[in-house]
Amino acid sequence: MRAVTAYLRYRDRILILKRSDSMPTMPGRWAAVSGVIEGGEDPLDRAITEIRQETGMDGPRLLARAPAVAVPISGSGIVLVHPFLFDVPGRRVRLNRENVSYRWVRPADITHHRTVPHLGRILFVLLGLVGALLGQHHVHAGPSAHGTWDAVSGVLSRPGVYQGGLLGVY
Repeated sequence: MRAVTAYLRYRDRILILKRSDSMPTMPGRWAAVSGVIEGGEDPLDRAITEIRQETGMDGPRLLARAPAVAVPISGSGIVLVHPFLFDVPGRRVRLNRENVSYRWVRPADITHHRTVPHLGRILFVLLGLVGALLGQHHVHAGPSAHGTWDAVSGVLSRPGVYQGGLLGVY
């Protein structure tokens, strides 16, 4: 199965959504906007559609996309997730039935929530890619069961923002 996960950024905050208890996968967990890619559908097109459906937001501006990541999902096997980071023009969110709550959080605070697998790790890679374009600080994502990534980030320039798992801040 292939899916998208779309992180939405407004200023210095990231939107996280709490999945409904009636969702078949990861009920009650915090996630980014996400959805299953159908057939030969383009992942970017699916991400934009999911943003509109799950938040009611129009006009997201793509900041970064990372290579697809194999994520193990309990009961669903491995899902190939296509990650995206978007800037959005405002904070107003209109939830659909898939999610019951939302929060705008600082990226480092995602680690304090019960999330879907690898939500924070994938976000920090995307933020690193944005930092790379700006020529700021280095983040190395080392070897893991899910591959090896290298990225650069100014967003994570404060020591101790995130270390562990796949990422280390330099």
